[in-house]
Amino acid sequence: MQFVFRIWRGLSQLSFLSIGLTSLGIILIGTFLGYIVEPETFDSVFDSFWWTMTTLTTVGYGDFYPTTVAGRWLGIFLFMFGIGVIGTLIGRLVEVGSTYKRLKREGKLVYRGEGHYVYIGWSPKTKKAIDEVLMHEPKTKIVLIDQLKEEPYVHENIHFVSGDASDEAVLLQANILKARRVAIFADARITETLLADGKSLLIASAVEALATEYQIDLHTIVEVCEERNISKFKHVDVDDFILANDSVSLLMAKATLQPGTTAIFRQLLSKESGGNIHALHAKPEWANVRQANEALLNQGVTLIAINDRMDVAAMLNEPVAPSDMLYVVCHDDVFERLS
Repeated sequence: MQFVFRIWRGLSQLSFLSIGLTSLGIILIGTFLGYIVEPETFDSVFDSFWWTMTTLTTVGYGDFYPTTVAGRWLGIFLFMFGIGVIGTLIGRLVEVGSTYKRLKREGKLVYRGEGHYVYIGWSPKTKKAIDEVLMHEPKTKIVLIDQLKEEPYVHENIHFVSGDASDEAVLLQANILKARRVAIFADARITETLLADGKSLLIASAVEALATEYQIDLHTIVEVCEERNISKFKHVDVDDFILANDSVSLLMAKATLQPGTTAIFRQLLSKESGGNIHALHAKPEWANVRQANEALLNQGVTLIAINDRMDVAAMLNEPVAPSDMLYVVCHDDVFERLS
């Protein structure tokens, strides 16, 4: 018995690949030797394979069993060595699954997907933004980066990466070079707005440095605490800015001056609250803004802006190019039909 115990102890120290190959070898030995030495018991190789697997996994249905001395010696071999090997393999598989879950929970796995969104910085605002994106695009993938020890939001579409987002290795772990867009949230744990914007600027610089190094165009969105700090971001080619504090203040002022306007803003901002803002390129047959506006109205679509201009009524006679981005308000089914 000491000999058998030493063998099992040695098996437990083998690598996962060695255990897998050994298990495969024992399964093949049991299958083909069983078919050869027990031709009357096993009518086919599959029957022998079935008996081998039920023996190795200790299920033992009893529908097949060896009747010759050679077949029984084969069975004894599978009992003594095969069960130990398969048991070790199953234990390793369970260990691998457990390790994978732990590493995923701790944000240590590399994301391999493409066309995802990268969200940097965790806060209640981040969760609200993620929920809104998933409401519009239920199948989209989001990679969240933050210096937390465990993932803060468990969702099948969210991959968590733990680390400092200003570190290029962490950004590459999130596969940021294959991302669709990158959103950087101001660190809610920093109370000093200048320091919060400074951290966001450092992260944005790291993101754009990678984009420049690999010669790709990354669309970057940054939450800025103070408007006066926006100019500091211009040299890193940030595409969009969201003013954190001013947005709430301006909405409060609008509600004070024009009561009831908050309901309109909620409908524009959230899919859950009503109609949605959609973006589409101008069609070649639209010579000017007037034709585009009339064509859209006839389909139940309201044109609210062209590129970054909202004075649509003053632009009716201006030409519109296929490269222009038109922002419209309509229901999802209407937009799908229009697209």
